[in-house]
Amino acid sequence: MTRGKLRFPARQRGMGIVETMVGILIGMVVVLAVYNVFAVAEGYKRTTVGVADAQTTGLFAQFVLAREINNAGTGLSLDAVNLVQCRQGDPNWSAPAGFFTAGGARAIRPVPVLIRDSGNANVSDQMIITYATPSHIVNSVLIVDKPMAVSSDVIYVQSPNGFRVNDRIIVNAKNGGLPLGGDCELSTVTAVAPGDSLGNVATGMVGLSHPPLAKATYIPSGATDGASVLNLGQVGESTRTFVDVGPGAGACTAAKSCQLRTTDLLTPGATAVPIAQNVVLLKAQYGVDCAANGIITWTPATASGICGRNYTPDDFMPPAPTLAAQGMNTVQYAQWLSRIRAVRIAIVVRSDEPDSRDPGLVGQTATLFDCSTHDAACQGSVAINNTVLADGWRHRTYETIVPMRNAIYNNGQ
Repeated sequence: MTRGKLRFPARQRGMGIVETMVGILIGMVVVLAVYNVFAVAEGYKRTTVGVADAQTTGLFAQFVLAREINNAGTGLSLDAVNLVQCRQGDPNWSAPAGFFTAGGARAIRPVPVLIRDSGNANVSDQMIITYATPSHIVNSVLIVDKPMAVSSDVIYVQSPNGFRVNDRIIVNAKNGGLPLGGDCELSTVTAVAPGDSLGNVATGMVGLSHPPLAKATYIPSGATDGASVLNLGQVGESTRTFVDVGPGAGACTAAKSCQLRTTDLLTPGATAVPIAQNVVLLKAQYGVDCAANGIITWTPATASGICGRNYTPDDFMPPAPTLAAQGMNTVQYAQWLSRIRAVRIAIVVRSDEPDSRDPGLVGQTATLFDCSTHDAACQGSVAINNTVLADGWRHRTYETIVPMRNAIYNNGQ
């Protein structure tokens, strides 16, 4: 009889609670390390993307403003000698509240770019850019046929293809020395009919219907200096645009993000249209060629007295203006405008989000319109500080000079 062997079940081996806790701890350390790496990478990504977005915003804002200023004076500068005789204020030739210091309606004057200096390096300037966008004619046409008997009479001009319904027009009495002289006002064409008051169609005349004019009736060509009509282009195609950084007054701060905006001043009730986000500052200056010798002097839109003139909006367009009161005649005023050879602008933009990791983003300063000497003698330089360059934000500055081509070429200066 053989003795059987006793068989015991195999001893089970596994992880105890100590091993489990060690494994969990290692896993948590790995997750924490991965999370930190991800957070750092995401931070660098945000910084890179934020700076790239700020650069794109700045370049776009600069392009839009440069394009508008390049167009400034189109149509108006060609007719400047006639338009400078306008002396009666027209409430439709408006400006935002506070743009002019003195109250009162302004006359229609052919100023391509009006700059309002904020008076503070860290607060944005404002601009009004004006130009015409007619589809066919770029200069004024004379009023012909019989005089208007009442202010609602049809205006007859010899320009069969020059006007369309919904064209904005400036009706100009033209001769500033006559009782009717200086009556210039903004109106809108409501109908265009071929022929004149005598029924002549072959002459190429057309009759322009319009709402009743507010100022006066207008005498046609041949009677003294006559009257004229200037086409500004269609309603809805902004020809007088207000440019500002908003919303709200004062400097842009970390708590108050700002936009570059435009507003159509010739459309009643028009609201501001955002052009670019995160634009925190806009500064602008005139470049004046005092002696017509190609040497530019830069000046803010202040009472600087450069070339014997001041450059505030009130100086260009005072209420109830007369050229004699400003010490100029028609030619001198047009020449004054043509001496403004360029406008230079500076735009400051910031990133979409703050970067609290960079200790260098504290107490930031910058100098706009700087020159190689980097000193106080640099003409027109503007020193800005962290009032607008908010702590913890990345900023980019962009500057450009835009020549006033229309004012120069159209006036032969």
